[in-house]
Amino acid sequence: MRGSAFLLAYVLLAPALAFAQDRAVEIEAPVQTTLGDPIDVILTVTARSSDEAAVPKQTFEPFEVVGKHLKVEAGPDGASKTFTFELQLLCFEAGTHELGPIHVRITTKAGEIVDLQSQTREIEVQSVLANEPDPQLKPPTEPVVVEQDDYRLLIALGALGALAAGALLAWLLMRWWRRRDRPEPAPPPAPPPWETAFAELHALSERRANAIAEERTEQWVDAVSDSVRKYLGHRFGFPGLESTTDEIADELNTAQTLAIAPQEVVTFLGQCDLVKFAKASLADEASRALIADAVALVQRTRPEASQPSGVKS
Repeated sequence: MRGSAFLLAYVLLAPALAFAQDRAVEIEAPVQTTLGDPIDVILTVTARSSDEAAVPKQTFEPFEVVGKHLKVEAGPDGASKTFTFELQLLCFEAGTHELGPIHVRITTKAGEIVDLQSQTREIEVQSVLANEPDPQLKPPTEPVVVEQDDYRLLIALGALGALAAGALLAWLLMRWWRRRDRPEPAPPPAPPPWETAFAELHALSERRANAIAEERTEQWVDAVSDSVRKYLGHRFGFPGLESTTDEIADELNTAQTLAIAPQEVVTFLGQCDLVKFAKASLADEASRALIADAVALVQRTRPEASQPSGVKS
């Protein structure tokens, strides 16, 4: 009967014994410390390589846990693993206290959870006042005057002075910049003389009917003639408005870029002079033809690279 009971107990405890052979917990702690000093406790857990270990929440009274660090190292054979828990404790009660057992939770690869526990350790916590029969607080001392140079006001004044100097310098620079001698902008280039002539002849064409109706034919023809003379002078480099028709003909005879015969210009200016000096009448169709001839004259004598401009008659 006793043999059967022993065999049954062995069968039931065999897995636990095998488990305990693969896993172990060791604790290292100082045997003595001073009240209030940190106590470094090393908890070493040896387990299988597929296991995970943790220190669950538990009471350590009269010790308090203020820090915990874990370091994991694989065993040299690859089948084991070492978990090193570095616990930092504090104790504020003098005397000899027992630490442990500390519980460790092992989680196997299959998901089983097994609790292990370490040995206990006795730690003597000594007080720095233990040798004093009647410790008392020190009496209050007289206050001591401590002089220290304070440069904050000087720094603040220096910063304000630097800001004021920067603002003054910026104001002076802006004032100089506004008053500096700046070159006058270059005037826009004058339009080509033929463009000016086309614009003037276009305006005269718009006023043609009113000028004839109001019997201001001489003035209108004079304006057409002046526009053409001014254009020829600017185009070929002579004072066109101050030159007579004969003088204009002489200038055009020497011009090398004139695309028409000078006599055509003389004929046109002669028609204008006839109306202006002889006070000859000018019919509506004749005025249309005159302004058209003026536009054609400018068109035919402008440089070939210029774009043509039309004028309504």
